[in-house]
Amino acid sequence: MKNCDVTEKHIEKRYFDDDSRGRSLFEQAQREIMDGKLFLNPAFSRDTYMSLCPMNKNGVARLMQRYAGTNLNGYINSIRLEYALRLMRENPDLPIKAVAFDSGFRCLRTFYRLFLKKYGVTPTKYKERL
Repeated sequence: MKNCDVTEKHIEKRYFDDDSRGRSLFEQAQREIMDGKLFLNPAFSRDTYMSLCPMNKNGVARLMQRYAGTNLNGYINSIRLEYALRLMRENPDLPIKAVAFDSGFRCLRTFYRLFLKKYGVTPTKYKERL
């Protein structure tokens, strides 16, 4: 087990010492998340992300902070919010609750709170302006 930890730290160090490798790893995982629409799964977690990247949870945290400027939850929720905007534009009759759940949010309250924080209006107000 200890040997495995040393190997993971070595892998992480290699990726973070060479910026292009870290960037490449982040972009590869990002493509898989977007192409496979993995962000729509409300159960998407750090473990899910770790299955896309050969590093431990600390490495994932550093990778996110370095290339996304936020933590993993913030990154995934940002993608979900952008997807929600698209859903509202393309399906104006879709109820807000459906938009939230179809975008990968488990909780309507969380969707409203994050939407308001990011866009400065509630989803309902945004939808009224369309």
